[in-house]
This record gives sequence, structure tokens and C-alpha cells, in this order.
Amino acid sequence: MVISLSHAGIGLLIVLLLGLRGRESKLVVLFSVLPDFDFIPYAIFMLLEKNLSYEMRNNLFYLMGHREFMHSVLFITIALLILHILKKNLLLTISCALAIFSHVYLDYATSWKMRPFFPFIKESSTLGAFDFFDPIVTVISLIPLFILLLEYQRNKGKWTKIAWIHKYMQQNRRTIIVSITWVFVIWCALAPFTKLMLVDHASAAEDNDISYQNAAPISFGKFLGAYDFNETHYQIFEASYWNSVYRSDFIPKKSYGNITAENSRYISKAAVLYNSGLPQEIDYPVYDLTENSTTVIVTISDARSVYVKYWAYFKVEYIFFFEKENSTYVAFMKDQRKAKHSVTLNRFIDS
Repeated sequence: MVISLSHAGIGLLIVLLLGLRGRESKLVVLFSVLPDFDFIPYAIFMLLEKNLSYEMRNNLFYLMGHREFMHSVLFITIALLILHILKKNLLLTISCALAIFSHVYLDYATSWKMRPFFPFIKESSTLGAFDFFDPIVTVISLIPLFILLLEYQRNKGKWTKIAWIHKYMQQNRRTIIVSITWVFVIWCALAPFTKLMLVDHASAAEDNDISYQNAAPISFGKFLGAYDFNETHYQIFEASYWNSVYRSDFIPKKSYGNITAENSRYISKAAVLYNSGLPQEIDYPVYDLTENSTTVIVTISDARSVYVKYWAYFKVEYIFFFEKENSTYVAFMKDQRKAKHSVTLNRFIDS
């Protein structure tokens, strides 16, 4: 799975491939996980966001959000420039560049949208070429860690029963490292193109223009796609490399009954507020509206959320409480995976 451990494994793979040792090897591994240190500013942001204005929250999210600034090309350039000035070691700089770029690429090629070219391009995007639990990336990233652990245990006089594995790896170490590096590079390079061919095939099968980046991986070789079927419904489908399009359903865009001019006004307000905020996980919004004599509640969720059980991206709801009399509203963001968890975005007075 693409987590900090797997990123460290790829960093160690680069270390073994280039034959680095000592402090240089540790720096390369550090750079392979460096972007995930954004959990520190993100934790601070989570503590502060309830007290921030809507505009300030958006601006700080670019800098402090997870998979935002510290996963951008700008941050990578700054970090590598500082490293090269301090160390003046070209091989070390190149090694760290490979490590940190591998991290950002793996994140960009999995499920979540990012802004890797911020601030030049503020729109979020993703390749979504392979699943978060991709077995190829997982196994390849664990092999260097296993080699290191085996070496450590061998030096401690442990794991003597599998000494033959250690001997084999020592004798064929270079071949193993080069081979898995090639597999990793080829898989990372080919996955976006194989997905493109599948999306093109699905577009032909569905007779519609399927969005490449919104065809989200849900397991190994399987993708969840959607498109506007008509003014009232989305078409949701699943496709795989071996079954093409094998499941398809219609999801209504609006899950409420009577539509009045007043209702439409609140729905439009909620849509504008959502589109002006971050991080915008929802690509195919479904609007639900309930009201009483004093309050109108508009909930925005993603049409695909019911098809993804264990996945953070677009498994959220944005809930807007509008007061009819004084034109104030409160906005909430709720994680559907944790029914009791919600974040108050802010309270506003409608101008």
C-alpha cells in the first residue's frame, strides 16, 4: 500500500541501487518520506480551522493541508536547492531528487487528487492509475526493507534457519535490486497508459466521454467511473482490465421531492459555497434538501460514495444549515466513515 513505509522502501531501493552508505543513505530515505511530514502543519491547521474565516481557511489549506504544498514541485525544488547548497554533493542531490519525486508520483498516481503544480496551477488533479493497495508497489517497496531487516538480524546472530535466503540475496543482491527497480519503473510508467486504454474502451462501451482522472481505482485493476447521463441522473459504472464495463447504475442528482423557487435558491447557495472552498473531494455532487419552518438543510455528497466502502476520497458530506429569517448559515464537513465526526467550517452572514 502507498503509505510512508512503502515510500521509505522505495527510498531504500534507491540507496541500494546507487550504493550509498552512512549519512547519505539516511538522507535519501528521509527525502523519500519528507512530503508526509505535512501532517505536522496539517494537525495545526485542524486545530485552528474552526476559528478561521472561510477565505483564510482556503488560503492556509493550500500551505498546510495534507498532500498540498509539501507535495508540490515548488516544495521539492526548494528542498533540493537547500540540500545542494548545504551538501554540495551532486550524486546525493540526484538521489534525494529521485526519492522525493518517487513519493509525489506515487501519491499522484493513486486515488487522491493533489495540486502538484501549485501555485502555478491551483486546480486539483490525479492520475489515479493504480489503487492505494496496489500489490506490485507494495511488494517492491517491502523487498528493500526485508533485505535491510535480514541483514540486521543476521548480524545479531538471529534468523539462522533462513540463512540460505541471506546467502542467496548476498550473492545476487545487485541482480535483485536492478530487477525490482526495472519492474517498479515499468509499472509506474505503463499504469497510466493501461488505464487510458481502459477509459477509452469504457467511453466507447458507454457511448460517452468518460473523465480519465475521475475514473477512480477501487482495487487492483478495477476502476469506478461516472458521467452525466442526463439532467437528473448520473451513470455510475465499474470497469476492470479483464471484464471491461461490468456494472452500471443510475444515481439521481437531487434526492428530494418538491422543488420551489425558494428551495432552488438555497441549493444554489450551497453549490457556490462548496465550489469556493477546499479541498473539493466531490466530483459528482448529489444534493439533498430538508426544511422546517425556520431552517433549510442542504447536504452535498458524491454520487460514487455508496460504492466505495474503505476509502477516504469523496467519502465526505458537506452540510449547510440556512436560517430563513436572518440569512445566516453554518457549514459542516462530515466524514461518512465516522458518523460522529464532523468539522464546523464556519458561521456566516449572507450579504
